[in-house]
This record gives sequence, C-alpha cells and structure tokens, in this order.
Amino acid sequence: MKTKKSIGRLFYSKSTVLAFLLLVVVTSIVFSDKNFLSATNIFNILLKAAKNGGFLALGMTFVILCAEIDLSVGAVFALSGVVMGIVGTVNPFLGIACGILVGVVSGLAIGYMVTKMRISSWIASLAMMFALRGMILIIAKKSVVIEGGIMTFANAKMLKGFVPGMKSGISILVLLLFLVTFLCMYVSRHTKFGMGIYAVGGNCEAARMMGVDVDRIKIKAFVWCGTIAALSGVLLASSSGSATLSAGNVYETYAIAMCAIGGVKLSGGEGKFSGTFFGIMIYFIINTIFTYLPTNISVHWQSIIMGLLVLVSVGVQSEVLHNIKIGKKKVEA
Repeated sequence: MKTKKSIGRLFYSKSTVLAFLLLVVVTSIVFSDKNFLSATNIFNILLKAAKNGGFLALGMTFVILCAEIDLSVGAVFALSGVVMGIVGTVNPFLGIACGILVGVVSGLAIGYMVTKMRISSWIASLAMMFALRGMILIIAKKSVVIEGGIMTFANAKMLKGFVPGMKSGISILVLLLFLVTFLCMYVSRHTKFGMGIYAVGGNCEAARMMGVDVDRIKIKAFVWCGTIAALSGVLLASSSGSATLSAGNVYETYAIAMCAIGGVKLSGGEGKFSGTFFGIMIYFIINTIFTYLPTNISVHWQSIIMGLLVLVSVGVQSEVLHNIKIGKKKVEA
C-alpha cells in the first residue's frame, strides 16, 4: 500500500512533466517530416508562448495559489502597451516605467477591493477589466506606433551560436520568459511571501490563526500578477512595433487554462510554477500541432479541443488527488 501511495504521489507531482514528455515524443514521431525537435522549432514555440500569454500564466499562478482569480490581466496587457507607446515618445525609459506601473496600480486596486472591501476577486477583477478597457479607448483612438530603441531591444537576439542550430541567436523575449519563470520559482520556494501564498490558498482561516498576514499576501499576489501582465504587454508592443487597442483579448482565459494544464489547483494552495511553465509549453505545442495538420481546423474547433484539454487536466488531477487521500487513510488505518 505504501508503494502504491508513493507512486500515486509521484504521478500527481510529475503528471504535467510526464504529459509534456509524452506529447513531445508522440508529436516528434507523427510529424517527423516537420523536424519537430529541431532547436529552431522549439524556440519558435517558446517565442509564440512569450508573445501570446505565457507571462500572464506565470503571474496568474500567484493569484490562483491564493484561491483567487484575476480577470483583468488581458486588459492590463493592452493598456500597459498603449501607455508605454504614448509616454515613450517623450522618454523611452519613462514609457516602460509607466507601462509597468499600470500593472502595479491595477494589482493594488484589486487586492484592496478583495481584502479590505471584501469583494469577490471575480467581481473586483471583472470590474477592473471593464474599467481598463474603457481607459484604453479614452487615451487612444487608434493603435499606437512604437519606434526606436525600445523596439530594437524587444527584437534583439542573444547567445548567438550558443545553441546548436540557432546561429541567429535566441530572442530576448524567450530569455525573459525563462528568467521570469525562475524568478517566480525562487520567490515561491525561498521567501516568506512564497510560503504564505500556499498557506493562504490551502486554508485561509488557519493561516490567519497562525499569524500570517493574509491581506498582505493576497495584495502582493495581485501586484505580482498585474506587474508581470504589464511587463508582457510592454514587451509585445515593443516587439511588434505597435500597441493595439484590442490586444490581450481573452488572454485571461488562456492564462487560467495554462495554469490548469500545469497542475495548479484552481481552488488554491497546490501547484508549482515549474508546472505552469510546462502547462504553457503543452498549450502552445498543441496550438502548433494544429498548423501541422494537412487540413486546416477552424479556430472554433481549436477552442473546443483546448476546452476539453483543460477539462481533462483538471479532472485527472482531482481524481488522482482523491485516490491519494483514500490510500493515505487506508495506510493510517
């Protein structure tokens, strides 16, 4: 029974990595003519993730671990790019700072509403999403063009020749995605705040009784989420050379989906940032598979398939965890 419990616990903690490896092996065999495992293709998938919500999933993980949600990240993503583009015409560095400040202020506002005003994070972040989308239309009537050094930096490539098959180098956006992932992993494992988000998400009242400042932890989680979303918006706007008013639409749903696929428990308290990273990779590998198929699958069917994937991911995690708990009770008995 102990062996069975250990295997179950291993499967639960490593299920996302195993799913990722299985997906890579199957895809590389089925699409061997596409040279799927080439360095160029792998880094192209990473670049797609960096540009299309991968950062947002990492930020969302902080909030979900606290058993909360943030539906405003897509709007933060868009507004930060617009603000950076407008202010950046005066001073590029000031533009970047103001763009990221959008995420900080948004996170503080939602955190305050959730902790001090006792408003559900669903309602608070939804209200913030509408407010930010409205602000975008007020301050910009059309897409904001971005030029100069900011765009050059966002499209820069580094480590030329470091990775075999990548003579042109690795996009700075991919390197920043790795950097933010490792930073989040460090914060969650080696800081009081990181330990606090698990305690708060696992049992909020118990954490409060143990002396954990629950309100401060939740506010910090929302600030981290907003800041990372704003950073992503600034980077994408700089890379593409324009900040579009509709940028980031439904990105909040993508972020939640990647977290779920990565094994982050949506009820809070369980999950890892490494799991979120592999969830991001699984999501975009499947997204890439759609382009490999001989017949084009409509966007509507792609959404249905992704929805089923999220449903299965959450269902499997719940069932495995349930079995582990049953096994633990039998061993103790």
